[in-house]
Amino acid sequence: MIYRAEAVVIGGGPAGICGALALARQGKKTVLITNRPVLGGNSSSEIRVWTRGAAGGGSLYAEEMGIWGELKLRNLYLNPEANPVFWDDVLLEQTLLEENITLFLNTHVAEVKMKEDGTIQSVVGSQMGTEKIIEFEGRIFMDATGDGTIGQLAGAPSAMGKEERQKYGESLAPLKPEKTTFGNTIFFFTQNAGKPVAYKAPDFAYPMEQIEVEMGGMQNTIDDAQEIGLELKRLVTGVWNYIKNSGRFQADQLTLSWEGNLPGKRESRRMITEKVLCQKDVLEPEGFSDSAFYGGWYLDFHPSDGVNTGEENCTQIPVQIYPIPLRCLYNKRVGNLVFAGRNIGVSHVAFASTRIMNTCALSGQAAGTLAAKCLELECRPGDLDKEEVKDIQQRLLDGDMLIPGVDFDETRNLAGNAAVRVSSEEEKGSAEEDGSWDLEEGGFLVWPKAAGKAEALFQAAAKTELFYEIYESFLPSRAAYGKKTGEGSLKLEPGRQWISLEKMDGPGEGFSTAVFRKASGVRIIAGKEELPGFLMGHKDWADYKNPYIRLVSSLYNGENLINNQARLWKKPNLWISQKEKSPWAELSFKEKIEIQEILVFFIDFIDENRLITSYKPL
Repeated sequence: MIYRAEAVVIGGGPAGICGALALARQGKKTVLITNRPVLGGNSSSEIRVWTRGAAGGGSLYAEEMGIWGELKLRNLYLNPEANPVFWDDVLLEQTLLEENITLFLNTHVAEVKMKEDGTIQSVVGSQMGTEKIIEFEGRIFMDATGDGTIGQLAGAPSAMGKEERQKYGESLAPLKPEKTTFGNTIFFFTQNAGKPVAYKAPDFAYPMEQIEVEMGGMQNTIDDAQEIGLELKRLVTGVWNYIKNSGRFQADQLTLSWEGNLPGKRESRRMITEKVLCQKDVLEPEGFSDSAFYGGWYLDFHPSDGVNTGEENCTQIPVQIYPIPLRCLYNKRVGNLVFAGRNIGVSHVAFASTRIMNTCALSGQAAGTLAAKCLELECRPGDLDKEEVKDIQQRLLDGDMLIPGVDFDETRNLAGNAAVRVSSEEEKGSAEEDGSWDLEEGGFLVWPKAAGKAEALFQAAAKTELFYEIYESFLPSRAAYGKKTGEGSLKLEPGRQWISLEKMDGPGEGFSTAVFRKASGVRIIAGKEELPGFLMGHKDWADYKNPYIRLVSSLYNGENLINNQARLWKKPNLWISQKEKSPWAELSFKEKIEIQEILVFFIDFIDENRLITSYKPL
């Protein structure tokens, strides 16, 4: 059986789904192939890893949106209880709604046929249950398999394990290369049965004292996948036997409601692409001419020997968000193949951050948009010129993606030529109090420098000197504050007092973060209204409050509607009206124009890590 399409996407995880949807929405006939019965990869009901990304890594206002954001919002609407089965259904629903996508479930691709010019002619898969062998022909292919299977079969170069320190000049890499990788993880869920439930462990069970276990990093996570899975199964049953029968836990009425059978794989093969992202690109980001999406999760290192390690379970180094270029998504050796997901071109050190699912999803939308452009021009990814790359970036921005350092093209965005009039602008700031944030354990306060002389309301129980440090960043983070620009102290009198944020501010542009030392009896008053750009919290907790702010000038004016930014970056970049029944905005032009489409962006939940597919026991 031969099936023909313009684009063939292999892999049904976050990267493959977003890649296929990006292609389909740009009018390209697309095949999406996965060897599993459900979509979602590690986030699916088969494995149940919750999705994380830049917001989970501490970056504020950095929730990954675009196609993946749409899917998470749809899940929040249809599945507020975070049932993992319904998450599968959300992904399936949105995939089936796209008339340009043909979905093949339970289909494992194990053969790639090449043309003489080094491009892929087709991939061949076998479909469980139907006994069909299907050959998929396409003009461009996307490897979103996680393992880089298609790239490997097509002859693209790859890496596995840890590079030596000198290869990419990475201080976090080992002195000598190692074959080991991050391990695999398997989960189980419990529930209270309301009555005593006995458990007798199977003979293959191992006794262990950990609820969540991982291993496999000392083995080959591809070649030894079956053995790793069976070993994890022995560990899980042993853990549950210990919990139930050791007498050390109140577990008489607990029973297993679900036990994973498919391990969640962290790392395997990584492709060597035109640009290999490395440690410096993550920790000291400077941007690329072909930046297309971003990462922001910690450099999150897990010991390769998993439960047998004597090391910490994980070491997390916080990072600011950093751009990732299109060149990490292809190698010129195979001209009609792009990569998406955890197999993109990164070093092992950089992979510690880029592997996270939200970042993988963004890479899928970028790869799908890149592939669509190549189909239109009948060219290869490596042949695109600067203007063609710029068009891809603009399409990604149109699709609600944030690309650090890339604005909407003012020659393409007609709104920039308009005069703006709005019904009202939020000028006063917070209207109602909502408790406070105490500084007993210290804390931070974030504000946009563009706020000028805005004031925050402090309260002190006694005369106090409050010490702080000031940091600057283009997007704030509770974990990686940015560049230190100053330090100082506030002399607080007993009671309440307004403090000008400008008084504490340092030089530069973007956002300022004041990090306060521990101070007994000092509080910052909180407000009910969310004023994007103002936030307070603590470095170690993903728990934030809105500070009670008095604005001195209009920060959220109508001009933000036409400033070629749709996300928070260097400043809020959004219009907020005063409280009114029917706010409106009017754009007027001096000359007659022809409008092709109107894009309106709403900022939603991007200051918190709320759009995760967190799973609760069924």
